[in-house]
Amino acid sequence: MKKDLLLTFFTEFIVLISGLLVYKFAANLVGKDAFSQYALCRRTISLILPALIMGLTVGIPRYIAYASSNSRYQHRDNYFLAGIFVLFTSVLFFTVILNIFKTSFALLLFADAEYDNFIFPVSLMLIGLTLHAACYSYYRGRLFMARANILQLLNSGVIPVIVFIFQSDIISILSFTGLCWIVTSAAALLLIFRNLEWHDTKSLISCAKELFTYGIQRVPGDFGMAALISLPAIITAHISGIKEAGYVAFGTTILNMTGAIFAPLGLVFLPKASQLIAAKNMSKLKNYIRKLALLTFLLTLAGLVSFEIFADFIINIYLGETFSELVLIARIIMLGCLAYTFYVSMRSILDAYYTRSVNTFNIIIALIFFLVASGCVNLLNVNYIALITIFVIALYILGIFTLLQIRKLLKV
Repeated sequence: MKKDLLLTFFTEFIVLISGLLVYKFAANLVGKDAFSQYALCRRTISLILPALIMGLTVGIPRYIAYASSNSRYQHRDNYFLAGIFVLFTSVLFFTVILNIFKTSFALLLFADAEYDNFIFPVSLMLIGLTLHAACYSYYRGRLFMARANILQLLNSGVIPVIVFIFQSDIISILSFTGLCWIVTSAAALLLIFRNLEWHDTKSLISCAKELFTYGIQRVPGDFGMAALISLPAIITAHISGIKEAGYVAFGTTILNMTGAIFAPLGLVFLPKASQLIAAKNMSKLKNYIRKLALLTFLLTLAGLVSFEIFADFIINIYLGETFSELVLIARIIMLGCLAYTFYVSMRSILDAYYTRSVNTFNIIIALIFFLVASGCVNLLNVNYIALITIFVIALYILGIFTLLQIRKLLKV
């Protein structure tokens, strides 16, 4: 497990550096407006994707891991084949609808129908990310973390940077990124298919029902979390404009990158925790939880203090003095990282232990608070700074409810 964690940490670190380079390229090579457009498109994709994958990036590795440790489950390959069918149907149906009504979606997502030319590139990226999620979930469930990390490194670390090097138009950048994701993920999928054991249709239907029952409970939570992260930028686009919305989107992206540092813990721990639960080894599971919570808190606190002190210097060096307005926005949003990283570290444990989605309940509570409070801000005609402050408070509501569920689990 230590080797898997180290490898996954290394991969996510490279992905983090890649993400920073991509936004640097967007700021320097294609101008400030394109920077905001790129940032908002990536936030929009993050909002839509969870609804398409329907919790199966958790369900597929969980059930594959359970099937590997407990004979009462169906064959592990059945769960993957069933999951692939559900994912393909979902993403193809949605992207067709997205392009048929592209003007309406552009108005909804970007606050301007003239941005309808972004819909097709966004569709390609959604298809590519769905294929990637399917392959990555299979590798996680089998604990083939080396293969999972190679795929992650290629799609999230290498391709976005290479595309920016060879393309300068924002539409081309988004389109080629999506196409490359489709090609690499399809190649990985073909390699996976070569080693699968095919079973009768009846068993696949049974697995699909089991996965769907587990995953569909997590759709409101996944979509709610994506909405909570993405809505500050989308609402800002409607009340202040695309430039300010891009700045808020970049601020939430920094927060997401902070969470990504701790994502490897959940990526490796979900299948591992599932195996421990299936084997009824609760004492070892609780020991992991305590160590993980302490490590998350200490590392996040150190990072938060450093960022708040040096945010001005970091952003000026990174993006240039013309983006100085970002400093205040980033400082406010990053105050929520203590709660957010705790949620990121603990969510996989709750998903592994409970069939019902307790994370969904926690997220919905936080999202309702944000929607109600941001509605009040809109009625009072207050600027977007108040909006992102409400966003930070919502993150702490999510963190507190996650903590309460973890304490309940530790008492089992």
